[in-house]
Amino acid sequence: MPRTSGPILNNGLAATLNFDISNDSSIQTVVLELEVFIITGSGVAKTPIAHELFSIPPLANIVRNYNIAGSQAYELQADATSSSDFTANIFSTDIKGNLIAAQRVLGAETSKITAFTPVP
Repeated sequence: MPRTSGPILNNGLAATLNFDISNDSSIQTVVLELEVFIITGSGVAKTPIAHELFSIPPLANIVRNYNIAGSQAYELQADATSSSDFTANIFSTDIKGNLIAAQRVLGAETSKITAFTPVP
C-alpha cells in the first residue's frame, strides 16, 4: 500500500528534497515507485515533478534529490514491493545544503494512502 509524507509546508525555505532509501536485506531486491509533487500556492493543484520506478539491490543505500526551490509546500508518495529490512526517510536542505530539521519525515511517520495521486 502506498504511503505519503502528506503536504510539508516549505514557504520557499527548502531548495532540495532528499529521499534516502536503505535496503538492509542481504538477499531481497526492493522495487520502489515514487511520486513527488510541489504546491505553489493556496488553492492551486499539486504539480508533479517526478514519477520514478527503480530497484534497490540488497544491502544498498540510494539517495534521490529533487528540486523544490520556491515551492510553498511539497509531498512525496512512495510504495515498495517489500517492507521488511527497508527504510525510507525524507529530508530537505536549503540552497547552501543545510538540513532543515523541521521538514524531515522519517519512514515511520508517513501515512498509508489507498492509491497514488493520479498524474495527468
